[in-house]
Amino acid sequence: MRVLRVLAVLTFGAAVAAQAQLAITQPTEKLLLLPLSVITPSDSAASIATMDVARARLVQLARYKATVIPKPKICDALTQSGFPCDGLMTDVQAGQLARALSINNYNTGVLQRAGGQLVARMRIISGGSGFSTSFTLSGPTPEVLGEAIAGRLLSIIRAAEYARNCTEQRSRNALDRAAAEARKAFAIEPDLASANLCIATIIEVQHGPVDSMIAAARRALRGDSSNTTAWSTIASKLLVKGDTAGAIDAFRSMLGFNPSDKNLRVALAQQMLQHKQYADAEALLSEGLKLAPGDQQLGDLHKRACIEGGLYTCTLGILREEAAADSTKLSDTTTLKLALANAQAASDTQAMLWWARAAVAHHPTSAAFLKQLGGALQMAGQVDSAVFYYQKALALNPGDVPTGILIAKTMVDAAIWDTAAAGPCQRRNDTTCLRQLRTPFIAKVDPARQYLAPGYAAADSGLRLAAAVTGLSGGSKLAQAGAYDAAYVWLDQLLTQIPPRSPADTVGPRHAIRRQASFWFGLSSALSLGGPYGIMVKNKSCDDAKSINDRIQRSIQAMDLGGSIAPSVGIQMRSILSQYANQMPKVKQAFKCRNF
Repeated sequence: MRVLRVLAVLTFGAAVAAQAQLAITQPTEKLLLLPLSVITPSDSAASIATMDVARARLVQLARYKATVIPKPKICDALTQSGFPCDGLMTDVQAGQLARALSINNYNTGVLQRAGGQLVARMRIISGGSGFSTSFTLSGPTPEVLGEAIAGRLLSIIRAAEYARNCTEQRSRNALDRAAAEARKAFAIEPDLASANLCIATIIEVQHGPVDSMIAAARRALRGDSSNTTAWSTIASKLLVKGDTAGAIDAFRSMLGFNPSDKNLRVALAQQMLQHKQYADAEALLSEGLKLAPGDQQLGDLHKRACIEGGLYTCTLGILREEAAADSTKLSDTTTLKLALANAQAASDTQAMLWWARAAVAHHPTSAAFLKQLGGALQMAGQVDSAVFYYQKALALNPGDVPTGILIAKTMVDAAIWDTAAAGPCQRRNDTTCLRQLRTPFIAKVDPARQYLAPGYAAADSGLRLAAAVTGLSGGSKLAQAGAYDAAYVWLDQLLTQIPPRSPADTVGPRHAIRRQASFWFGLSSALSLGGPYGIMVKNKSCDDAKSINDRIQRSIQAMDLGGSIAPSVGIQMRSILSQYANQMPKVKQAFKCRNF
């Protein structure tokens, strides 16, 4: 349910506010009791009537303990400022009214109906009177509830007098007398916050146990759960004990009742950052910035929490706001690198694109930013554009082997053989149809091979392995698409670059790649050998015959290594290769060759 409040922007002058209020004046303290907000609009009249009864009754009951400001006097102050005598107020307006009337103490609260009863939840916010407390009372009518409130307030006023005496005696170092005065307060109000806090200070003066001081402050919270002095005492003593987590929780509770306390918020956030509670610090500072937009100190701490805590989305939001406010941020390489790193970590493609485009626009000759834009475009599925920017980056630094491998990998990964379209062509053995599908597919994959040569020859074994993986991927994709001639070239190049280091080189990633590449190489060689073999026979060239013979032997060896990947296919391909091998002695004899 939503609490209804009449929200009027009040500018208090000599005496400004909004609603008939109950005020108590003591010789040294004043207390302003404010009408209660309501859950249901129709209960507004009941709230006003309840407080009118409580006010009138308290005038009689507290005659010798406090001075209650009557309703007519408050109405005069309100009407002089142009506000009606009867009306509800917000908590902020309540505090404004108390300050305008020079009253250090006032109340807030809510009135609602439950089970046929009017229920009042009240809190007394006190200066130095000792009235601070919270309580809940109910009654069937405004009259009965008002009487009950007046009675409870009288009890608080009486107990608070002893609590003030306790504080006075403690200030004189009369600790026994102070404790005796506190006990008198407890006899009336066992959980009175001010009396319990006085006991806590007595224990402190006596250098008593820290736990006893904390216990006294917690008893104070039973009487007033939002008492910031009690929360502050608990937090500071927990820090003395080394219980930082408990202290942070206490400070947090304290801030919850006084959210506008910027210094407390900053101190609490710094504690959280020190203990790496970044998400909590970010939430705390975000709330503070809502209350004080544009505050530099809060903003700097908020940014720090987001960056140090790896809160990527938060950091990106802050950097975007800074760029909107100051366009020079978009040319600042530190800002750009930070934004791009966070966008990448967050896998935020749109943010990556936005910042990478800004980086390239301001630094068009930066290979790093060009590659990052390429990466963002690749994440967005714009592969051709990604390759374009990768190529621009490589053109700026032709010796950049990793970028060359990246280009090749991007092109190979993006090439997908359309098996759905190829299936019908294969079933009806339509070579024309298959050629029309293979030609553009080869055109997508084949250009990538030129970028792998530097990778194969790189001094860095990691780069050599990356190039080999890409070479295997490209060659096997071509073979699976039936583009055996192109696949043979890819896989021949790959196997030439990763020969066994020794007969014992039969484990590890290089061997795994070599084994798979050997299978696809043997298959591609066997199924594409007919063309070169026919040209050799036609030309009757011994040089060509030697080349074909070497190819056959290499292909048989490759299939011996990789055939176990698909044994039935391996046997079939080896059979084809053996048939070619059996013809080579006849070719040698017919051509009178002596070179093999």
